[in-house]
Amino acid sequence: MSKHDEPGKYLNALAFRATPDLVGNACVFVRDLDEATAKLWDDFDFQCKRRYGNDSAQVPYSIATTVLKVLTGGYVYFDPDKRGPFLASREPLDDRLLERVFTLTYHLASGAAIETIDLSAPPVLASRIAATPQVERRLAEHLAPTSRQQPTAPGWVFRTIGWDISRTLANRHLKISETREVKLRPDTGGGLVAIDTPWENEQGGRFALSRTALRLKTMPNIQSPILQLTSHVTRIDDSLVFASTALAVPRDEQHPILQIALNGRGGARTVNRLALEALGRLEMDYSILRAIDERSRREQKLLAEARENGERIRFARERPGQVWPVLGRNVQFPIGTGVGMHHLRKLHEHVETVFDGKAVPLVMREVAMSLPHRPTDPETVPKQELERRKQEKQETGSKESLRPRGSAFPSADSIVACIEAAGFKKLRLVCLWYRDETRLRMLKTLADTYALPTTGLDPVDGQEIELHGRSVTAVFCAAQEFLSPGRAEGRARALEAIRPVLALDEATTVVAAWCETEFPRPEHAEQEQAGYENLEELDAKHQTHAVLARLGIPTQYLLGRTDRGVVQVKKDDHPAEMALLDLYRSLGIIDDRIANALKPEKDSPRVDDLAHVGIYVRQQNRRKDEEGSPKVVITATAVVPPADPEGVWTMLGWSTAKPEWQPYRTAQTSFHARAYPEPGEKRTYRQRWDEAADDVERALRELAEELDGTGYVVTVDELAARRMWSGLQNVCQGADQASGKSKYWLPGSSLQSDQRPKAVVRVNIDDEEVPQPVSSSKVTKAGTSTDYETAQTLFRVETDFATPVWILCNVPRPFRGSGGRLGAKYTRWEAKKSVQSQVAAERRKGEMPQNWYSMTATEIYPIAFDPRISREALAIAAAKLCHQAQFWSDRSRYPVPLHAAKQMDLDHPQYRRTAQEDPTPAAEPETAEAVDDE
Repeated sequence: MSKHDEPGKYLNALAFRATPDLVGNACVFVRDLDEATAKLWDDFDFQCKRRYGNDSAQVPYSIATTVLKVLTGGYVYFDPDKRGPFLASREPLDDRLLERVFTLTYHLASGAAIETIDLSAPPVLASRIAATPQVERRLAEHLAPTSRQQPTAPGWVFRTIGWDISRTLANRHLKISETREVKLRPDTGGGLVAIDTPWENEQGGRFALSRTALRLKTMPNIQSPILQLTSHVTRIDDSLVFASTALAVPRDEQHPILQIALNGRGGARTVNRLALEALGRLEMDYSILRAIDERSRREQKLLAEARENGERIRFARERPGQVWPVLGRNVQFPIGTGVGMHHLRKLHEHVETVFDGKAVPLVMREVAMSLPHRPTDPETVPKQELERRKQEKQETGSKESLRPRGSAFPSADSIVACIEAAGFKKLRLVCLWYRDETRLRMLKTLADTYALPTTGLDPVDGQEIELHGRSVTAVFCAAQEFLSPGRAEGRARALEAIRPVLALDEATTVVAAWCETEFPRPEHAEQEQAGYENLEELDAKHQTHAVLARLGIPTQYLLGRTDRGVVQVKKDDHPAEMALLDLYRSLGIIDDRIANALKPEKDSPRVDDLAHVGIYVRQQNRRKDEEGSPKVVITATAVVPPADPEGVWTMLGWSTAKPEWQPYRTAQTSFHARAYPEPGEKRTYRQRWDEAADDVERALRELAEELDGTGYVVTVDELAARRMWSGLQNVCQGADQASGKSKYWLPGSSLQSDQRPKAVVRVNIDDEEVPQPVSSSKVTKAGTSTDYETAQTLFRVETDFATPVWILCNVPRPFRGSGGRLGAKYTRWEAKKSVQSQVAAERRKGEMPQNWYSMTATEIYPIAFDPRISREALAIAAAKLCHQAQFWSDRSRYPVPLHAAKQMDLDHPQYRRTAQEDPTPAAEPETAEAVDDE
C-alpha cells in the first residue's frame, strides 16, 4: 500500500488532498444572496419567530429544500443564514420554478392554507430569490492552493464537493474479496450507501446498511483542503413513526438516495406535510414522499389500535423496499456497530483505484520516540524465560498468560505520599452497601489491592480495618435506606444513621465513599407510587452523590444489581477494580506513573518541569420549560510538578461553579454539590462564548499566581474550544490576531508575558474530523515495503509550511482482546453465523450482532507562546499522557489533565439527566467570520 520513497514507517488513512485534479470538471450552480434579499429574508425570519412565539424558531425552509430535492434529483444545498452563495445545486434550477417554490414556502410558513395561495402573485422575497443570477462554477477553481496559506475555499465548496466524488466512486463496485463486490449508491448528502446489499441478522427481519460519509476538512498549515471518508453501520428501524430520518430510493437509479428529515413527535413522525402540500400544488411527481406519508399513516393507525387495546405494538419486520427508516435510538439491536478494519482498507483501495493517482494521500511519518512502560503492561521477560514458560504451559495445559499484566493500582506507599503531600496523615475509605454480595466484592477488591490475607477478614459494620497501617483504613456500613432507589425525600434523615462512619478530623483525615447502587426498576416505581416514565427521579446514585458532595466527600459507585439479578463474580471483578481506581482519581491521587510518562526523550527538551493544565468546555443546553441563553460549563485541572524532583506530583481543580483553584478532590465535590447553572439572560452567541473565555482568563491568571513561577501548558479540546478562541481555528493559523472575532485569540493571550502559558495544545478526537487510519507501512533503506494492519504510535503529518500536526494512532482494547479482531480479515458481508453444538470446541457466537472495531486517532497540534519551547516535545508529552492514563490499564483519548477535567463533568449528579448533544458545527467554519453567525 505504501508509495513512499524515504525509509520509515508511515500511516495510511482515508484522507486525501482535495486538489483540482481530484474534482476534475465538476461544476455547481450557485446563487449569491445580495444585501437587499438578505434583509428581506431576515424580516421573514423575524415574522416566523413572532408567529411561533419563540426566539429560537427558524423559518421552516425545509419546505423549500425538500421540494427542490425531489424536483431536481436530490443535490440541493440551501443556507440563507450564510451571506454569499446561499443556494447551490448540481443541476441548474429554473427561475420560474424557483419563484413558485419560494412563494409556497413563504405563505405556508406564514400559516396560509395551500388552496388560498396565488402563485401568480409572488411575494417580493420569492421574486428576488428567483431573480438572483445563477452562476456555474467549477470546483477546481476554488481548490487551487495558495503558497504558505490556509485553504480559502468558500463554504458552499465544502458542502457540495461530495456530490460528484461520490458518484465517481459509485461508478465502480467496491471489491471486498477476490470473489465478491458490493454495489454503492450515492446519497444526497454527498456520501455512499450500499442499500442494495444490506446486512441482516441471523433470525431475519432486522437490517443495517453500510454508509460512507465524504467530508471536506482543513488541517493546520496544509494548503489544500482534506477529503476525509468515514464508514459506519446505519441500523434500520422497523417503524417509521419513531425515526427522525429516512432514506428513500428513487425510481431512477441515476438519482441519488434521498435522505429525508421526518417531522413530528415520536410515534407520529412523517415527512414535512407542508412540503407535501407544496409538491401537490405544483402538480409534480412526488410519489416517493407520498410513500413515506402513507406508511406513516398506516403505522400511526396500528399504534393507536394497540394502545387502545392495551397491547404492545410490534411492527412487521421485513426487508424495506423504497423507504428505509434510520434507527436513531440507542437500543439493543441484533446487528452490532462498526464496519471493521478490512472494510476500511478495501475502501481505501477503492478510492486509490478509482482515482488512479489523482487522490493524493496525506503523508504521515512515525516519530522517533519511546512510549512509557506502564505498570499495567505485561512484564518484560527475557527470551529464554519466555521459552521456559511456554514449554511449561504446554505440559500443564495452563491458560495463564506467558507475560502477566502488572497492576493498575497505585502502590500503597504512593497513595500515602499523595495524602501526606496534601497535608493529611490518613485516608479512610467508607464502603456503604446494602447487599452482602456487594460488601464481599468490595472487601475482596480491597484485600487484593493491599495484599491482605482474606482469611478471617470479615469486619463488622463500623469497625475500622487497616489496609496499610494507620495511613489507609476502611470501614464498612450497611446503608440500605440511604442508597436504595426511591424518592429524594428522606435521604437527609437516612444520612444521620451512617454519619458516624463519615465523620472525619478535617485536619488529619481524608474520607472517600465507595457506595453500592443499582438502576431503578418498575417495581421501585410501584413502591413509590411513581410513573414508570419517572424512573430516573428514583435513582439514588444522583441523589446521594449530591448529598455526600455537600459534605466534601468524593464518591464512586459499584453496581450491585442488573436486570439479570444480583451481580455474581466468578473470577476477576473488573467493575469493582475500575470503581476503586476512579475513586482514587476523584481523590486527586497522582502517583509516579505520570512522572515516568513525562520523562524527556534522549537529548530532547524537558516538559516534566511544567504544569499541565486541561480545560474542558461544554454547553449546558436548556432543559424543558427553561428560557434564556444556555450556560457554558467549564471544568479545569492542573497537574503540577513537585519543587523537589523526588517529590510528589499534585493535581488542582477548578470549575465555573466554584471558580477558584483547589485540590482536585475539593474542587470536584464543590462542583458536584451545586446544580448545573440555570440559563442566564439572553445573550448572543458571541457574547456567551466571550464571557466563558473571560472566566478562563481569570482562572489562568490566578493559576499563574498559585504556581509562583512554574511554567504551564494548556490543553483544550478543539471542537468545543474553538468557539471561544479564534486562534485555535485552522483558518487562523499564521493570521493576525485582529482577524479573529473572539475576544481572546488563545487561552491566556491577554495575560502578562510571565503569566501566560508556555503553549496551548489543541487536541481533537472527533472521528468525523480526524483522519481515519486504515493501516501502516514500513519502508526499509533498501526500498522494500511491508504493510501492517494496525499502528499504535505517534505520526507527524507532513505540512506545507509552519508547525505540523501529530496523529496518535490507537487500537481499541476489544480489538486486541482474546475475542476481538472481528473485521480484521473480512467484512460484515462475510460475517460468520453462530454454531450450536454439544462439543464446546465447535460452538461459536454469531459475528453479526457483535461490535467490529477500527483504529481511532487523536490529533495533537501545539501552538507555542514561547518560541523556545519545542512543539514536538509537547506533542510527544501529550501522546504519552494519553498512553499512560491516570488510573486505567489502557490509553485514554484525552491526555491526563483534560481527561480528569472532563471526568469532573461526567460525574456530576445531574449530567446524565440533563446533558444533550452539543450542537457543535459538523465542520469547522471555513472563514474566521463564520463562527460568529447564529
